Amino acid sequence: MSVYPKRPKNQLKSHIRAQNQELILCTAERVFARQGLAKTTTQMIADEAGLPKANIHYYYRSKKDLLEAVLERILQLWLDSVSQFNVELGPCHNLTRYISEKLEQSRLNPNASKVFAMALIGEEPFVLDYLRRYFVEELQKEKSTINTWVEQGLMKPVSVEHLFINIWAMTQTYADFDAQVKILLQKETLEEEDFMQAKQFVTRMVLLSCGIEEART
Repeated sequence: MSVYPKRPKNQLKSHIRAQNQELILCTAERVFARQGLAKTTTQMIADEAGLPKANIHYYYRSKKDLLEAVLERILQLWLDSVSQFNVELGPCHNLTRYISEKLEQSRLNPNASKVFAMALIGEEPFVLDYLRRYFVEELQKEKSTINTWVEQGLMKPVSVEHLFINIWAMTQTYADFDAQVKILLQKETLEEEDFMQAKQFVTRMVLLSCGIEEART
């Protein structure tokens, strides 16, 4: 006889549902990144997940619904994982940390970055609406903090929008265009050391362009 108490039926169903959805979303992200948004089919995702196609449609009625669920998961991951600026810690600490976190996302979640880039290129309405609702608001908070540092003489006046656009471009390229990076570095796979070197280079470039003195170690 089992010494462990049985889970209530509805709790067990909820657990199974969460497991299935996690499997479907992780697999879909991987297949979308590899095949592209247009070429991916729910049958491809079902085959790779080892599930009947009907199971995919039980949770997501269409490929569009599934893609939006994948994109929402990616966008929420990025919002949760990249910390807000702390005005008291100053621009050097905050920009160094931000660049490090963005590159770490490219290292750990390259498929997520690729799917997001494809959705942006295709101007998927879900992504554009999400950016307008959440990212613009977040950027305004960071802009206010950066303007405070400028007023305090801790950095030069900069276009905050272009600062972030360029940080995103420099950090996300290591995921979105990793094939190009690997060719240039003459490597089969990107290693942690490659990302460390990228962090150092991108950080120095950004701090120098903003007139921020690099922290001494």
